[in-house]
Amino acid sequence: MKYMFYPDVFWVTNFVMDLLVLMLVRRAKKSRSRILRICLAAALGATSSTFLFLTIHSFILCQVLVHALINPAVVLTGFPIRGTGRFFKDMGMMYLVTVFLGGILSFGMATLGQWKYFFLWAVGAFGVGMLTLGWLEAGRSLNAGCQVLLLTGERSLKLTGFWDTGNLLEDPFVKQPVHIIQEELLEEELKGQRLAVRYIPFHSLGQEQGLLRVVTLKAMYVGGQGGRGDAAPLYIEKPVFGLAKETLFQRENYQVILNARCISA
Repeated sequence: MKYMFYPDVFWVTNFVMDLLVLMLVRRAKKSRSRILRICLAAALGATSSTFLFLTIHSFILCQVLVHALINPAVVLTGFPIRGTGRFFKDMGMMYLVTVFLGGILSFGMATLGQWKYFFLWAVGAFGVGMLTLGWLEAGRSLNAGCQVLLLTGERSLKLTGFWDTGNLLEDPFVKQPVHIIQEELLEEELKGQRLAVRYIPFHSLGQEQGLLRVVTLKAMYVGGQGGRGDAAPLYIEKPVFGLAKETLFQRENYQVILNARCISA
């Protein structure tokens, strides 16, 4: 059986795939590598693959050369060299993204057909990849600790906070999200009766209904929304805090549980 080979179509197809893979790797590793450098790396990969396909008739040998020479050259061209460990990590990331992107592309085109719309499917798969990375980054940032500065009115407390996506508690009276803090940290204000304590209803796992002691502080600064260190500090005026015993924070490296609703509030 004979096949028609179109070098220009082969080159463009490989260039597009290499470019999308490298762009996803760039996003995943938050690299500052320039777009021009990424394009040059994709062009190198496409050109080298086309040359090997035209000159070497052994499929196995061609694949060996692609994985042993071309792919490492593509990675080194696309991203600055930062040691052997970083190089192998970038290589692994490139293969992982390739499998992810290729899997979505192959599934979509094989299931829904229309191979003539390859480039549309490729861009669609790239979009899914970008959305997936964004979702993963959002999850990591919410699970990361962040610096919190509390202003009680007379004191300022520098603490470590944790964004809890499962904390949806709201003060029904002032309609504000409720954060959780170790009660012992506000012991000075509570003993001096400088904070007005009130009760709000709540429910949680293991307890159908209950009353939670809460106080309202003067203000709060959170270092980076959602835990992102490069974001501007989040300022919240008159935050509401539920008082919890120290046992809730045992073996944890944070003292405040932040209500994630404040990110979009």
